[in-house]
Amino acid sequence: MPDRLYLRGKCTLLFEKITPGSIIVDEALKDYSFGISKSRQDIKMKLLQDGKTIEAESVVASFKPNILQILRTSDYDKLSDGEKTELHTVTRPISESVRQFAGLLKQELHRYDITDNLIGNCYYEWSLGDNQWYRIPRGLSVDVGVSSLGNLGEKTVKHLQELLSEDEEALVATNYLHQARNSMNRRYQWIYATMAAELAVKEIIVRIEPKFEVIVTTLPSPPLNKLYGDVLESVAGVKSTSLTTLQNGARKRNKLVHNPKSATPTFNEVNEYIDFIEGKIKWLLETWRAIKRTKLDQITEQK
Repeated sequence: MPDRLYLRGKCTLLFEKITPGSIIVDEALKDYSFGISKSRQDIKMKLLQDGKTIEAESVVASFKPNILQILRTSDYDKLSDGEKTELHTVTRPISESVRQFAGLLKQELHRYDITDNLIGNCYYEWSLGDNQWYRIPRGLSVDVGVSSLGNLGEKTVKHLQELLSEDEEALVATNYLHQARNSMNRRYQWIYATMAAELAVKEIIVRIEPKFEVIVTTLPSPPLNKLYGDVLESVAGVKSTSLTTLQNGARKRNKLVHNPKSATPTFNEVNEYIDFIEGKIKWLLETWRAIKRTKLDQITEQK
């Protein structure tokens, strides 16, 4: 029996129809790849020069003998539930890694033109290392999800690899921020941006102190300025600046939601507000990452 199973896949980043639909990849980046480990699989990924195709590869060093019979199945629907579970187990790390990478590209490059589904047109293949590749049954080959815009340069490659090595997931709040950028309605833009600010600080609070999850997700939320002020300070040791701007932004959001006759913000007001919220979310991420890395350093010193 072969001792290694090779997996590879390609997925396309999904862009809004109103944009050109690609990320500019620095031409100097010819032999780079990103690495992440999931379920004891080492996944290698890269964004191809077309700026929209993610390519991924992995090697499974240990697997059950019957997985080969499952992989060779031409009709996914004929597999038993147990066999489908085994197939999902062996292929899930590579598909999850691609989705995680796409989410970080969207967040870290501020690519609000990437849709919330992130990726589509995915296909995955397997091989025993003899350069013969076969499609993984279609049941597991479904789509996952499925200002100045950032592009992929050397500095960003290093940054993204650090995040993948730390197994960081993109904030769900990123989706609301990008909806604020994409909406053609200024009222909705303001509402989405405020939702992004509120969700982001809750996500960061829970990442810093998981015990707070029940409180921030089930109980009525404190005002936005309190979340970024006293609440955040209690778990992170720091509070945000510009708390009054956050408070006024939330009040305006409430008027826009509950009073149809409230004045719609101007184009400049909306864009300044979204830029402000984007800066706050970036600060939250930097604060959390600094705390996380300090804790990791302390654990390493104790060993």
